[in-house]
Amino acid sequence: MPGVYGSAEPLFLLLFALGVEAIYGGSVVIDRWLPRPRRLMAVFIRKFDGALNRSSKSSSLSFLNGSISVILIAIIFGAAGYALSIITRNAPFLWLIEVFFIAFCLDHRAHQVRLRRVRKALALKSLVTARGELYPLVSTLFRLPDLNRLNESQMAVVSVGGMARGFVTGFVAPALWYGLLGLPGLFVQQAVHQGVRFYRQRHLQAPLEHNFSRAFMAFDQVLLVLPDALSALLFICASIFVPGTSLGQAFSRCWRGKRMADAALGGALRLNSSGPSESNWRRELERGNLVVLIAGIMGIGLIAGAVLLRFTI
Repeated sequence: MPGVYGSAEPLFLLLFALGVEAIYGGSVVIDRWLPRPRRLMAVFIRKFDGALNRSSKSSSLSFLNGSISVILIAIIFGAAGYALSIITRNAPFLWLIEVFFIAFCLDHRAHQVRLRRVRKALALKSLVTARGELYPLVSTLFRLPDLNRLNESQMAVVSVGGMARGFVTGFVAPALWYGLLGLPGLFVQQAVHQGVRFYRQRHLQAPLEHNFSRAFMAFDQVLLVLPDALSALLFICASIFVPGTSLGQAFSRCWRGKRMADAALGGALRLNSSGPSESNWRRELERGNLVVLIAGIMGIGLIAGAVLLRFTI
């Protein structure tokens, strides 16, 4: 086995990376100075956008240019991940570098810390602080003026959606694609998702022609199908252990919702279309947080079980 005493086993590195992210995740001071791969990815996305996203009357040409952009992004960062994995797996102790690259692509602990700040701010009725903490979690779906129009109970509903999306994109998706395809799969997934965030924020701030970004959106949806379904399954299983949640609603809604994880979590909390009432939104937020925490423990347990199985075979 490559590496040092078998330590380059990918799932072992993933567990190690989750531990690293649990230590620093949510720290604003540390995060500001971390060499996150997403920042380099964002630079490439902006460069290709400036070079290929020209104003064109042809929607087909615009879509073709966008497709070329996402393919080039995927090739560049897939190749970078492959080269890095070759280096780190075949030299003593360099697998530690891979651990930190994985950790820098995870946001599980960071999302939990931010959502805790949102809940605390809502409990103190500090809506300005709550909106500021919540906005980074839902910036691809809402503009800041949209959040400013929401009351406490409506912000609680948005927070539940932020919990589900954060779990899918910050934990399950990077962990799954790293587990399946190693660093190349992780880097491709992160680069495509970074492109989606970039274009969705642009569309929210100033609606533009969407044809160029359609390839990014489609590729990202494909990459999130498995993580979304797995997250929904984890939420359904986790709801068994949280009093007051509905296993049946979580199971039935996840098949009807466009985003299975969001629908499963909303079903577990019995959220109706109008959102929680003014009196019980705090309880629903706490229960939602418990469901996500237990689902995370289950996910880490699955990874640990796979590691044990791998070493016993």
